[in-house]
Amino acid sequence: MATTVTNFDAALKQIYSASNLAKTTLSRRPLLAMLPKRSDFGGRNMPIVNIFGDPQGRSASFGNAQGTTGTAPANQVSVDDFLLTRVSNYSIAQVGSEAAEASKGDAMAFLQALKASIDGAMNSLSNSIETQLFRCGTGSIGTVGAYVGSASTFTLGEEEDVANFDVNMVLVASATDGSALRTGTNAVSGVNRSTGVITSTAVWDTAITSFAPGDVIYPQGDAANGGSNVCISGLCSWLPSAAPGGGDSFFGVNRSVDSRLYGQYTDQSAAAIEDGLITAGSLSARVGGNPNVAFINHVQQRSLIQNLHNSQNYQTVNATTHKGLVSDIGFRSVAIQGDTGAINVVAANKCPAESGFMLEMDKWILATLGEPVKFLNLDGNRILRSATADSVEARLAFRGNLGCKAPIYNVRIQMPAV
Repeated sequence: MATTVTNFDAALKQIYSASNLAKTTLSRRPLLAMLPKRSDFGGRNMPIVNIFGDPQGRSASFGNAQGTTGTAPANQVSVDDFLLTRVSNYSIAQVGSEAAEASKGDAMAFLQALKASIDGAMNSLSNSIETQLFRCGTGSIGTVGAYVGSASTFTLGEEEDVANFDVNMVLVASATDGSALRTGTNAVSGVNRSTGVITSTAVWDTAITSFAPGDVIYPQGDAANGGSNVCISGLCSWLPSAAPGGGDSFFGVNRSVDSRLYGQYTDQSAAAIEDGLITAGSLSARVGGNPNVAFINHVQQRSLIQNLHNSQNYQTVNATTHKGLVSDIGFRSVAIQGDTGAINVVAANKCPAESGFMLEMDKWILATLGEPVKFLNLDGNRILRSATADSVEARLAFRGNLGCKAPIYNVRIQMPAV
């Protein structure tokens, strides 16, 4: 039987079964892996109901409780709906037609080449999702630290952000996070993962006008560019470091009414890491929360383990899909004792180095239209002939967003400087 694109598509269907897809996309990405998930995010939006106040028809006086005496209280719950909307994220895997022709008679060789390309595209997309889940939706992945004009290299403002950069990534920049973009783009030709130095074949402030220290960096196409966010509204969006103002409209909700709608923030930069985490857990418990997982960067986890010496208690926390727990994907954690129970502290390389997140996991939902990472195959084909290149390609996508049913039970932490 002749080898055709259809034959390869059937093989890929087996290679990328639901369970194998989960292993490829969730491994090494703890926040993406551990978030509760829904895959039925259809329609224009998804209401995320938040009850932020109980009925106040209560008093030692029946008349006051009922509202027939004195000032009538509100006898209904205070409730608002975050009208969650979807964002999209794409990744394309291509294999040149010449490779297909050269491998005639050796179908396995071409299938391996195709799989390698698709695996890479899945990694790229999954890494982007993990990064966005921690951040504020503006699309930023780092800042410019040291830069001398007319140079082809710059050093990241935070070295740990180097985990967000790859060779051949096309970057854009703005003066502040989410503001209008500077003119121009530049492609990454080198990444030093020990020093946080990013290199290009072009001079940075020639390729991007007025490129300077303090600039915020984005992958091309991800930046808010002074307008609406086009990336996932991640933990930083749901748990802002400052109280929203009166004009706030986050998925249609003015959160300034009650901090139950925007969670908690605590500056623990001067505390020992374990003490800061315990304080954050206690702040959640004070308002009725039961936090069970904290995410911090590896550089903070390393210090935590070193500070605890031989008193560490290690646990394993499993990944989850919309079908439930995944027994063969897990993440090692350091367990600390909180007010309401053990809190599993998990290291995540996409977590900003000086931020931590104390979460009650069952209050969060990663809502997607289909699997978080999926093939775009409405016509039933995973492999397509490219319309603009001499190649075949697979198209992958994420469509969804992050929601929270009770932000107040979750705490954003300012961690010690690194």
